[in-house]
Amino acid sequence: MGLTTKKLQSQLVASEPPHYFEVRDTRGERYCHCGSEEDAQRICEMYWAYDYTYVKVYPDIPETVNVQHTVMDPDPQLSEQKILPESQQQPLNL
Repeated sequence: MGLTTKKLQSQLVASEPPHYFEVRDTRGERYCHCGSEEDAQRICEMYWAYDYTYVKVYPDIPETVNVQHTVMDPDPQLSEQKILPESQQQPLNL
């Protein structure tokens, strides 16, 4: 596939809201979550004797919130510190 424009890319892929698949046991309780429908189907096939099922779940997407920014003072920096005066420093011999 060659280079495309954003307009052409949106035509290539059908956009669907974010979702995941939830596998449920015979009592309807959650067994696991899957990112693809194929994975959910495979798990249901593995537990075919227990009649596991799966559903597509669309999570609630929170609304975008605008937050005001605050300009703060730059972090104060420590000045260079010499613990020992140069006359007492000794080279490290390894």
